[in-house]
Amino acid sequence: MKKVVIRVPCFNHEKYVRLCLESIAAQDYPNLEVLVLDDASTDATAEIAQELCRRFGFRFERNERNLGLPATLNRMMQMVADYDFVFSIASDDLLAPSAISSLVLSMEKNPNCVGSYGDVMLINADGTELGLMRNDRLSGDLFEKVLFNQIAIPGTWFLWSAEAYRKFGAFDETMPLEDAYAFAKMARMGPICYCGSLIVSYRKHQANSTANAWAMYEASRRLLESFRGEYFYPRLRALYGADHFYLLSRSHKVEALRHVPSALRRPFRRQFWAACLNLIGLGFIVDRLIRR
Repeated sequence: MKKVVIRVPCFNHEKYVRLCLESIAAQDYPNLEVLVLDDASTDATAEIAQELCRRFGFRFERNERNLGLPATLNRMMQMVADYDFVFSIASDDLLAPSAISSLVLSMEKNPNCVGSYGDVMLINADGTELGLMRNDRLSGDLFEKVLFNQIAIPGTWFLWSAEAYRKFGAFDETMPLEDAYAFAKMARMGPICYCGSLIVSYRKHQANSTANAWAMYEASRRLLESFRGEYFYPRLRALYGADHFYLLSRSHKVEALRHVPSALRRPFRRQFWAACLNLIGLGFIVDRLIRR
């Protein structure tokens, strides 16, 4: 039976880490190595996680100082040796009971694929379901289609093959948006497949990194620059400009206006009109147009 490494990076999730680890312990796939690494949390996350790891037989480690998520993920892969697949989950999210078995089965049925994914349920801080994340549920060579937002795929919760992950190497530890960076690098290695099952419940709350528009903007610019020199860079730069217009339109309006030329190339996107509503102070109706 193929071995799966599940990485759980932790940082200041004392309210949620217990539920996360319990959901991993409830998996119906038996051949798991679970590695939990606390990134020098300042709350009770480490104590809670360590106690649960002892109970469930998971491995627990802690960084002596806060390294950030990319460096923490790199350190975790240095701690494991033999594995066939790798999966990562944040310590505030939840795994569906058959998540890993569904992903592994999908990879075994599609041995040419480098990764597998499934459906993602959005939940709030209290665990109330908000609905499924947009997902076109496609399989194949999807790199450019995802890169240019031609299709929707939840890009964070992938089961990646060991071969693909070893080719990926390591995260650039100065690169924000590490999940998008990893997806972009690994999806170029081969096709990916949709497993047909619910995989993760993704918790939306105020501590999510996506809650900070300016930080997301800066991270997105860094990710874009990582593709400088690629044949698709000019097209990608135009697309990111349009996305930045929407991202900044509520909280950083002056900076958002710099991206109007790019946004005007795609005037029929919902994000364009949502951004316009934000700019004129009608942002309270934007969430009715776009699920954020």
